Amino acid sequence: MNKYTLSLALLSSLILGGCAIGPDYVKPDVSVPETFTNSDQNKTAQQSINSQWWKQFNDPILTQAIESALIANYDIQASEASVNAILGKFDQAKSYLYPQINGSGSLDRKGVNNATTGGYQLHEGVTSTYAGSLALASYEIDLFGKVRRANEAARATLLSSEYASQTVKLSIASNVAASYIKLSSIQGQIDLALENLTVTQDIANLNAFKYKQGVIAENIYLQSFSEVESAKATLSQLEASKIAEESTFNLLLGRNPLSVKASHIDSIMVPEVPTALPSDILNNRPDIASAEQNLIAANAQIGVAHAAYFPSIKLTGMLGVQSMELSNFVSNPARIWDLAPSVSIPIFSAGLIAGQIKTAEADHNQTLAIYKKTIVSAFNDTNNALGQTTKAKEQITYQKARTDAIKKALLQSKLRYQVGTIAYSDMLLVQQQWLQASQQLIIAKQNALISTISLYKALGGGWSQDQTPPLPNLLPSGR
Repeated sequence: MNKYTLSLALLSSLILGGCAIGPDYVKPDVSVPETFTNSDQNKTAQQSINSQWWKQFNDPILTQAIESALIANYDIQASEASVNAILGKFDQAKSYLYPQINGSGSLDRKGVNNATTGGYQLHEGVTSTYAGSLALASYEIDLFGKVRRANEAARATLLSSEYASQTVKLSIASNVAASYIKLSSIQGQIDLALENLTVTQDIANLNAFKYKQGVIAENIYLQSFSEVESAKATLSQLEASKIAEESTFNLLLGRNPLSVKASHIDSIMVPEVPTALPSDILNNRPDIASAEQNLIAANAQIGVAHAAYFPSIKLTGMLGVQSMELSNFVSNPARIWDLAPSVSIPIFSAGLIAGQIKTAEADHNQTLAIYKKTIVSAFNDTNNALGQTTKAKEQITYQKARTDAIKKALLQSKLRYQVGTIAYSDMLLVQQQWLQASQQLIIAKQNALISTISLYKALGGGWSQDQTPPLPNLLPSGR
């Protein structure tokens, strides 16, 4: 073993042999229920969710919209750029695990003419000096694990940003789906308003004829005319709502204003999301994974702060060659070297280090509280979404039965009013009940669909840590 091999072995042992000070990360014990109170305990538990959950609605337009948004949405693009920025910071942090070696070379040529000037005898002619060297920048030998703890924190921060990016994607997909359902619902209400306007106009025309014939009083004719204008105002209001929702939808898709043609809400299927779910399915939520990585980073920062109490050993050096002749520079140059180790030991810091440790521990406790809150929020979100989805589906059944019944009553009331067996006010009351019931049926279907979207989101959207892009190790090669 030559001296260079021995030096390399010694350096490696110094890098790898030290122990990292500070507490090692231990996953917190958070009390969680085994099941959800609103889940169906009589069914076999479902262990996973389809990651492309939007396809369960069986609507090609919705599927295309979400898949376009996952590419073109600017919030997603910004989150991905943020991940790349943190990846660069991680590369910088792990570089301190390794010596920084810089190479340099030089050629120095000096010429002397009129060598007797000034009374000194100088060497006449041109002199060349060739030099080359490898320099070791100030390298901290990580005996106490300060640099490794810093790298642990940097890697956890990078993982957290990856999971946060997945959270943004899930949120955008959910928002696009919800906006699309609202557009479909508004269009359904517009169609209903047009139908109501037709019915109201027919009744108003009939009343105009009856008024001219002296069958009804003027106030009934004017009231029917007022109902026509009211129906037009409702239609205009719904069209304005559609314009506003189209703006939201187009922004989510990262595109300029366009008219959106959504499928009829009756054709959009309400997926059967499993209601029997184990609590550990929430491990698939990226926001929980992100919160845990933030906790790991905060825990590592405590070790970084504690390391300030220990000596810092740094090493600088240089190895080079020099020659007056180019041929000797290659074959037999003069060898020069320099080695300059240094040690820095904290003697008196006036509470600076203690304060840094206290801050790191407080940051860790704050991050721990946020982590626990994220888990509790996830359980409450999911339990609420399960309950809302079940009740929303029930409301569709009730509202449909109500709408079917009142629609038949409206047809009968129109016929009876035409022949004069009931008053206009009685017929108008039935018409208003039909309009209200029909609109509430559309809204019930909208609520059921959006509740299902919220349930998919609460369950993590089928995301798993396997979908996270490959993350870098501690080697200097990057990803």
